[in-house]
Amino acid sequence: MSQPIYPEQPTTPLSDLGQSPAGTPGQAPVGAPGQAPAPQYRPAPQARPASTATTLDKTNTFALLTIIFAFIAPLAGIIFGHMGLNQIKRTGDAGRGIALTGLIISYAYFVLAALLIIAYIGFLITIFATVGSSISDFDSYNTY
Repeated sequence: MSQPIYPEQPTTPLSDLGQSPAGTPGQAPVGAPGQAPAPQYRPAPQARPASTATTLDKTNTFALLTIIFAFIAPLAGIIFGHMGLNQIKRTGDAGRGIALTGLIISYAYFVLAALLIIAYIGFLITIFATVGSSISDFDSYNTY
């Protein structure tokens, strides 16, 4: 009796492995005289995928500084991000994803800060214009 063969698992005949179904190497399976025994199969060992994990000591320093400065000082994050990407391209260090993430956050934070500053300045101009016009209107009513 043979084991079922599953289509998703590659199989290797036991004869190729040098073992008989009983598990003793070199012995052929016992069958009817004059009849070749049916080959026995077992699943081939599955190869483990190579680990792609990186450690912090192999990550580019500029990439780490990019992600840190992205939240503190976005302009420094942008500068370190571009320096880190250039260095990663040259040396092949790990950390390209960290550098890109830091750059994206830095640019988004920088644009948001710029828009808030522009809106604040516009708000101040509107306030001073309104106060200035109301003072001139108040002076026109107070004629002696």
